[in-house]
Amino acid sequence: MALHRLDHYNIETALPEETIAFYCDVLGCVDTPERRPAIPVPGTWLLVDDHPAIHLNFAASDRSAPTGAIDHVAFEASGYLDTCSRLDSFGIEYETTESPQFDLLQIYVLDPNMIRVEINIRGECTAVAESRAADV
Repeated sequence: MALHRLDHYNIETALPEETIAFYCDVLGCVDTPERRPAIPVPGTWLLVDDHPAIHLNFAASDRSAPTGAIDHVAFEASGYLDTCSRLDSFGIEYETTESPQFDLLQIYVLDPNMIRVEINIRGECTAVAESRAADV
């Protein structure tokens, strides 16, 4: 057996509108309730690159906690500077780390349910450093 990628994760949320807005408006996912099977719990599926990576169940009460048993969920992405600008435009706080030895930039943000989301961007360290140098 070999694992190849994250298939999906499920969030039970009492904040459906805020959660959909965060993942769709801020991170660029696509809301596709029509692709979700008919199950008795209301909810939706959010697509990442046409894959239903985030399953939302709409809950009557708040079940969020500071990450609970989930420390974080990570996505591969591109466009580090654009992603930071987008988060800034929404007034969303985030943290970043840079690991040039791995050519890896990371952005950490909390979703409305207090789930830590890690955004991994590879191959852009040199371009980001050059952009910063040009701004000085």
